[in-house]
Amino acid sequence: MNMIKLTRKQRGELLKIVPVLVFLIVGIRLFDVQILRHDDYVKKASAVRVKQFEILAKRGEIYMMNGEDDVTPLVLNERTWTIFIDPSYVADKNSVQVELTKILGDQMITTWDKVWSNMQNMYVEVAKNVGYETAMAVKEANLRGVGRKETSRRAYPAGGLASQVVGFINAEGTASGIEGSQNERLTGTDGMLKTVTDVNSIPLSIGDEHIEEPAKDGETLVLTLDENIQRKVEKVLKTATDNSGGAISAASALIMNPNSGRIYAMANYPSYDPERYWEVKDMSLYTNRTTEAAYEPASVCKTFIYAAALQEGKISPDDTYTNNGCTDVDDRVMCNANKTLKHGVINFRTALDYSFNTGSIEVLRRIGDGRISKAARMTMYNYLTDTFRLGKRTGVEVYEATGKIISPEEDEGNAVRYANMTFGQGMSLTMVQIASAFSSIVNGGKYYQPTLLAGTMQNDKFVRDEQKEAVSMTISEQTSATMRDMLREVRSVNGGAGDLPGYAVGVKTGTAQTVDEKTGTYSDNKTIAGALGFGGSAREGALPEYVIMIRLDGNKVLWGASDAVPIFTELSNYMLEYLRIEPVK
Repeated sequence: MNMIKLTRKQRGELLKIVPVLVFLIVGIRLFDVQILRHDDYVKKASAVRVKQFEILAKRGEIYMMNGEDDVTPLVLNERTWTIFIDPSYVADKNSVQVELTKILGDQMITTWDKVWSNMQNMYVEVAKNVGYETAMAVKEANLRGVGRKETSRRAYPAGGLASQVVGFINAEGTASGIEGSQNERLTGTDGMLKTVTDVNSIPLSIGDEHIEEPAKDGETLVLTLDENIQRKVEKVLKTATDNSGGAISAASALIMNPNSGRIYAMANYPSYDPERYWEVKDMSLYTNRTTEAAYEPASVCKTFIYAAALQEGKISPDDTYTNNGCTDVDDRVMCNANKTLKHGVINFRTALDYSFNTGSIEVLRRIGDGRISKAARMTMYNYLTDTFRLGKRTGVEVYEATGKIISPEEDEGNAVRYANMTFGQGMSLTMVQIASAFSSIVNGGKYYQPTLLAGTMQNDKFVRDEQKEAVSMTISEQTSATMRDMLREVRSVNGGAGDLPGYAVGVKTGTAQTVDEKTGTYSDNKTIAGALGFGGSAREGALPEYVIMIRLDGNKVLWGASDAVPIFTELSNYMLEYLRIEPVK
């Protein structure tokens, strides 16, 4: 093979050219790295030395009132940890599996087969919401590829108190009650830390690449519910249900301040433990029946037709009509619960005292100048829906149903339906709608939007929300005073003997038929018993200081007067003492 021989001169020239070529290659490479691909390499370098950390916002807590100015915790955040594994970084699978099984036990939320199913995974959660001791045991085990992340979960220092009102939030972020309706306020906004890290990925607060956006924690809300009143109501409902021998299937109660719309208590029984909400088998236990379960409330609604007729100047309490126990409406015969009581000429006070259906139907006729005309029905409809805001959401800060009131413009809005509606059948309403409208009837005519929010906690201090003005006037002060007087008379005739002396208490009862789900007709062996009333000082001109509404769903026939009124009486007497209302001697 012939070798190319270079002369000394040629070798000298070559030695001159090689450095130039090397320099040229290096220069081109540097141009490519520093100019053409500069951004790409910066990103790659940042990926190694610049880390982004999510700063989790703390979910707002929930408090409730304890008296006029004090507050007490209802829902708090408890510090917990999530344990996770990076399978791609694990050196000894068997050691990790044995040690973590020993530490976590039944707190494991997955199986080891799933953990090791893909060794390229970098993040697999194996336990959530573990406590401090467990988290520290994982740390001390010092297992390569095993990490822990601080989280939190909801804790309930008051136990299951007001559980349907408070609700819960699950792992997927689905929530009920206040947790759901006020989720945006409670959640807050996560922050972000983007910074240079050391070799152990520990943030270093240096350099132009350090960016920090602080987390904005959620608001801590204070509910208007009073702990003492709420506990009393829940205890009374439980006792009544347990002592009914199975006659009461569910019980609900609502107590509110008629002069502000603030709700003192909102209770349902049976209830559930929000700490273990996932164990509930009957999903209906999650329902806040005071706002979400519309029903036909029966004779408690007679207060609305009487108030409307008084306001329109169509009746006075002492006007009379002839009670025969039954009355004809088109092709139907409608009767009183007791068809033989008080026959003859009676006044409207007496008709309300004994809750005669013939009385409320006659009131509607008087609105129509003797007939249940379309004009009379439209007047009644406008009072129910526009004036008293029934069949509509009230704006209370939890989920609510609308209910339904048929308009006279619809075929079903005929005289028969509207005669039924005068005593609370043929329409569906919620307790919060009824109690709010009733409050306006007895408080001088002012409709306040019902509210569950008293304020917020700021720097560990209770900051009260401003009292909202009344939304509208429903009736005049004079009509309101007349209705209070009539309802106090109803109370004296029916069940007032148990009231504390020296106070003004008024009440209206109701016994509602229920619809049989199989036949679609009214059941003869099941009813819903109700009581709706107020209480306060007996001083001249004093307004009521609380409104109480009771609903008892029966497995058999229940009566407002005999089943719901005793609960009303016990709670009314409690409120008179708890609010320290002075009796008139």
